[in-house]
Amino acid sequence: MSEVSERLEAAMADRYAIERELGQGGMATVYLADDLKHDRKVAIKVLKPELAAVLGAERFVQEIKTTAGLSHPHILPLFDSGEADGFLFYVMPYLQGETIREKLNRETQFGIEEAVKITTEVADALDHAHRHGVIHRDIKPENILLHDGRPMVMDFGIALAVSAAAGGRMTETGLSLGTPHYMSPEQATADRTITARSDVYSLASVLYEMLAGEPPHMGNSAQQIIMKIIAEPVASVTTLRKSVPPNVAAALAKALEKLPADRFDTAKAFAAALTNAGFTTGGTAVAGVRPISLAARQPLVLALAAALVVALGLAATQWRAAHRHTPVAAVRFQVEVPASMLVANTATGTNMAVSPDGRTIAYAFVGETGTARVYLRRLDESTAQPLAGTDGAQQPCFSPDGLWIAYLIRDVVWRVPVTGGTPVLVGATDAGPVGLTWSPAGVLLVGTASGLVVLPASGGEARILARPDSAAGELYINQPRALTDGETVLFAIQPTGGLIGTRLGMISLRTEAVTRFDLNVLDPLAYVDGTLVYVAPSGALMAVGLDLRAGRTTGNPVALGPTVLIRVAGTSDAAMSPTGTLVYQSANAEALVGWVNSQGQFEPLLPEPRAYAYPRLSPDGRRIAMTIGTGGRSDVWVYDIASATPTRLTNSGTLNDRPEWTPDGQRVLYRADRGKRTAIWWQPADLSALPSPLQASEAHDYYEGVMAPDGKALVYQIDDAGANQADVMYRALDGDMASQPVAATPFVEAQPRVSPDGRWVVYVTDASGASQVVVQPFPGPGGQVQISSTGGSEPVWAPDGRRIFYRDGRHLIAASVTTSPAFAVTGRTELFADGYVFAQAPHANYDVSPDGNRFLMVKSAEAPKLFVVYGWLSELRSRLRSMEGP
Repeated sequence: MSEVSERLEAAMADRYAIERELGQGGMATVYLADDLKHDRKVAIKVLKPELAAVLGAERFVQEIKTTAGLSHPHILPLFDSGEADGFLFYVMPYLQGETIREKLNRETQFGIEEAVKITTEVADALDHAHRHGVIHRDIKPENILLHDGRPMVMDFGIALAVSAAAGGRMTETGLSLGTPHYMSPEQATADRTITARSDVYSLASVLYEMLAGEPPHMGNSAQQIIMKIIAEPVASVTTLRKSVPPNVAAALAKALEKLPADRFDTAKAFAAALTNAGFTTGGTAVAGVRPISLAARQPLVLALAAALVVALGLAATQWRAAHRHTPVAAVRFQVEVPASMLVANTATGTNMAVSPDGRTIAYAFVGETGTARVYLRRLDESTAQPLAGTDGAQQPCFSPDGLWIAYLIRDVVWRVPVTGGTPVLVGATDAGPVGLTWSPAGVLLVGTASGLVVLPASGGEARILARPDSAAGELYINQPRALTDGETVLFAIQPTGGLIGTRLGMISLRTEAVTRFDLNVLDPLAYVDGTLVYVAPSGALMAVGLDLRAGRTTGNPVALGPTVLIRVAGTSDAAMSPTGTLVYQSANAEALVGWVNSQGQFEPLLPEPRAYAYPRLSPDGRRIAMTIGTGGRSDVWVYDIASATPTRLTNSGTLNDRPEWTPDGQRVLYRADRGKRTAIWWQPADLSALPSPLQASEAHDYYEGVMAPDGKALVYQIDDAGANQADVMYRALDGDMASQPVAATPFVEAQPRVSPDGRWVVYVTDASGASQVVVQPFPGPGGQVQISSTGGSEPVWAPDGRRIFYRDGRHLIAASVTTSPAFAVTGRTELFADGYVFAQAPHANYDVSPDGNRFLMVKSAEAPKLFVVYGWLSELRSRLRSMEGP
C-alpha cells in the first residue's frame, strides 16, 4: 500500500475500512470500503491532492451539500462527504455493474431500443435534478452505471460543486472538469451561464455514441474537439447507422443544436421526443445539425479564443516559425509500394494525395487482403499504415486542415478522420467520378461526365456547378483542384477528341463564373506564388504563370524535369501540397506479360516492358489481345506469339480496353469512349474492316462484353448514369436482339463469363455486402450457387469447364465444380500468391492457357516506387526566378 493510501486509511479508520483501490479518473481516486456504522459496502471518491489544495475543504463541503438531497431511482445517492487529514472525499453506494463506457469498449454500439430506454431514464433523473436547481455538468459514458439493467447517474452535482468551490480558478489545477467529447458548446467556450440545456446536449452526445459507436465530434486533441463542437455541424446519426428511427434521429439533431435556445428546454421534452414515433424537426433529422450562423457564432468564437489563448499561443508561435521564408533544401527519396499500385490500376482519378503540411502521403492500393484501402505514410516514418474503414476506397484527398481523408467508393463520397474511426457518408455524386478535392469553403468537388459536382463536406445533396460545353466538343470535367483561397477551383476539360486535347478550366465558388484557358493540362497539381504546376498529357511535369484575377496565363510553360506515369484510364500519378511536397510515380514504371505455372513461377513472354493490362488469349492460344497504355491514352493490341509481332488494333478515342475474343477468333470486342458514354465495339483482328459499335447508347455506359461460346449472344455489363449499381444483361446477335437480364438487382453485378458448354454464367455480385463469385444457369432462369467463400472477383473458366479460377485478395484460387446432379463446388485450392498485378477495375487481368495448366499474367517490371521531393517549393521558386531573367 502506498504512503498516500496508508495515510488515507488511517484518517478514515473511525468511519470506513478501506479494502482496495477500484480505479482513478481525472478528478478522483475511487476506493472500495466498509461503512463501519451501517455495515455496508461503499465507494469512496477522494479528490486528487492538487485539486483539493485549490478548492479548500470548507467551501467544497458547503457546495456539495446542495446535491445530497437528490432522491431518484436513477441517481446514485450521496451518503457522506467531508475532509480527513487534508483529503476531500464523498461517499456513494457500492453497486455491481459496468459503466456505459465499459460496455461501449466491449460492444462498440448498443441496441437501439436499449440505448433509447437508458437515455429516457437518465433524462428523467436529469429532469428531477434540474427541477431542484441542480445541473450535472459532466454527463458522459463514464458517469452512468448500468446496475441490473438500470442506469444510475453517478457524481451528480460534483462538477458543479467543484466548479463553484474553485471560484473560477480551475485553470490553476491543471485539470479539466468536462470530457471534451460531451461538452456543450457553451461549456466549451467557458460560458459562466450553464443551464439545464447543457445537460441535454451532453446526454444527447452519449446517446449518439451508443447508437453510432463514436461521439458526435472526433479529434486528435481537446482543442480540435472543442473547435468542432463550436463550429462544425453534427452529421445525422443515420449516416453512421441507417436503422435509427427518424424520430430518434430528429430528437438527437434538436438536442445537439449549437445554440441552447434551439435545443429542448427540458430533459423531459427530449425523452418524450425519443419515444414519440411522430416527432420531427422539419428535415433536421436527415440533414444533420445546422451550423451556427456567423452572427450567432461570433460570441462563441470570441469566448473560445479567450478559453484557448494559452494553448493556441504556442501553436501560433510554432506556425510563424514554420512559415518564415527561410530556404529549405529539397530532400529526395523513394517510397516502395505494393506491385498492385503499378499497372492496371484503372481508377479514374489520381490515387494519391499529400497533406496540406506536406508531411503525410495518402494513397489507395490493393494490399494482401485484395481490397483497395487508403494507406497513410508520414514522411518521418518508415512504413505506411492502412486507414481503417476505407475498404474499397479510391481517389483520396485531404481536408484543408489535414484532419480528414475524403475518398470515393464508386460514385459515393465518404470521409474519415486521419486518426481512424467510423467513416462518415458525405453523399453520392454522378457516375464515373474523375478526381476529388476538398475546398476550404467547406465543400467537396468531383469531376464527372455531367460536370463539376459540388456537395457539402458535412453531408447533403450534390449539385452540378459547371457543365462541359458539348457544343464546343467538351466531354468531361476531370481532376478538380481546390485552391487555398477557398474560392477558386481549377480543373481539366477533356474533349471528345481525346486526352491530348485537354485544357485548363477555372471556376469561382463565389460567383460560379467559369474561365477556360488555352493551355493543354491533364492534371492541375498546385498553384503557388502565381504559378500553376501541372501534368501535361505527355506526362511531363510543367509550370506556367497564371493570373487568376485576369483569367490568363503569363509567360510560356516551363518543363520541370520529371515525367510522371499516366495510367491506362488517362490520369496522372502525381500530387503536390501547397507547402511544396511533390509525390509522383515515374513514367518508366511498366510491366511484363508472361506465363505463370500453378506454383506461381513467372516466365516472360512479351520482350518489351509496357503498361499492359487485360491480356486475353485467342481461342486457339496463338495470339494475345491486350490493352497498352501510353501518352495518356489506352489502345487494344494483338500480339502473335509465334512471330513475336505486335499489331495495334485501335486508333480512335482515348479509352480502348478490356478486350475479348469472339469464339471463332476472328474479331476482338473492347470497351471504347467514342461518344458521351462508353460502349462495346468490335472489329476484325486482321484489320480487314473498320471497327463498329456492338452495344452503345447515349443513356447508358457499357463496361465490358463477352461472347457466348456459340457466338450467338453478347453478355455485357450495363451501368445507368448516376446509379450506384451495375447489371449483367445479354442479347442475341441476330433475330430478336432485345436485351434481357441475367442478373439485374439493386446491387452491383459485373465481370460475367459464360461456361465453355454455354450452360452457365459466372459473375461477381456484392448483394451479400462483400464481392462474391456466383454461378447461375445461362440464360436462365435458375438459382445462384456461390463459388467463393471469403470474397472473390475476376472469375475465369478453365477450358474444360471443371474449374473456375478467381482472385481472393492477392491469391489465385481454383474452385473445382460439378454440374451433375446439380451445380456444386467440390473443392477450393489456393494456387499462389505473388506480386502479379490484379485488376482494380471489374475485369479479369489474366487468362488461362487452352490446356488449363498455365496462366497469362501481368507482372511489374521493377519494384514499384513513389518519388518524394520534400521542400521542393524553394527549389521551384529559385528555378522560376532564374528563368525570368534580369
